[in-house]
Amino acid sequence: MIADAGSPATATVPATTAAERPSPRRPRRSIAPVVLPFVAVLVILGIWEILSAGKIVNPLVLPSPTDVGKSLVNDRALYWTNARTTLLEIFIGSVVGVALGVLFGVMVALQRSVRAALYPLLVASQSLPVLALAPILVLWLGFGIAPKIVIVVQIIFFPVTVATIQGLTSVSNEVLVFGKSLGASAWTVFWKVRVPAMLPYLFGGLKIASSYAAVAAVIGEYTGAEHGLGALMLRANSDYNIPVVFGSVVLVTVIGLALFGLTTLAERKLTPWHRAGGER
Repeated sequence: MIADAGSPATATVPATTAAERPSPRRPRRSIAPVVLPFVAVLVILGIWEILSAGKIVNPLVLPSPTDVGKSLVNDRALYWTNARTTLLEIFIGSVVGVALGVLFGVMVALQRSVRAALYPLLVASQSLPVLALAPILVLWLGFGIAPKIVIVVQIIFFPVTVATIQGLTSVSNEVLVFGKSLGASAWTVFWKVRVPAMLPYLFGGLKIASSYAAVAAVIGEYTGAEHGLGALMLRANSDYNIPVVFGSVVLVTVIGLALFGLTTLAERKLTPWHRAGGER
């Protein structure tokens, strides 16, 4: 058809197909958080190696990274035998500590009278120095793994309990009243509202606990143990076998980093709503 002479000309814009539309760009993830720590570690190891190779530092005080690496390879059976004991102490202590922390946190968070009575005792329990408590536990429980497990439980229990309490009490009263007004039972409100709100806090406490679990086990082994990385450190230090001491320290650090990484991975899998809502 031909448009009237008096009418304004209309321009037709060709419709773009879905294939022609530009796809939304996904935000690029920076590799700096991975590369920069790796580069920093390489720089530290390089400086460390130069100081040791140039005899600037006495090898009996600070062995070179090369010597520590050779010790980890040549004495791997020795390290593994002792690391298994430390890992067992960490595993049992972590399971018991997390279970008791969550259970105690739920009791304290849901009952105000319990919170008022026990929360100050919970805080006061953290004023007990672990180094002073460890010999007493050895006196009570012997030189086996039992006192080491108790120390790991004591270290993990507090951050898990506090995180659980904060998470469960972070839900506003309006949300709780709204859930009850819809006919939801107390158990449904707890499971569908309080628990999802608690999980991000809980994983925050677990990250702190996982960082100290290996250290707690080693501290327990310092006070008296036949096996474990802490016992290996003491024996190697007495024999002036400093590379083995540093090798044990490296393994304890690796265990702590691995526990932290596993906790972070579990957090991402179990709390996807928290990551999508606030984490980038």
